[in-house]
Amino acid sequence: MQKYKQFSYYGDSPAVAKIVSMGREIITLCENNKLYPKDDALWNAAVTAGNKMVTTGTPWSRFKDTSSLTELEKKALIGYLEQKG
Repeated sequence: MQKYKQFSYYGDSPAVAKIVSMGREIITLCENNKLYPKDDALWNAAVTAGNKMVTTGTPWSRFKDTSSLTELEKKALIGYLEQKG
């Protein structure tokens, strides 16, 4: 029998939790100059994308899916994903 993890009625879904976690990691990498240390435009786009992602699941969220990101933010997110492997 397959076991399912129980989640709080008011808690975030695993998908939302993963998006928030990725957003935090992007911001942390940028703050530590490990993501786009020499490209100010992509660095700013990565931080902005991370900020949008960490608000996922809140009433004031500006992130619904990747269409919520600008082209530069998408490029920064793809770079993060490629770096992560």
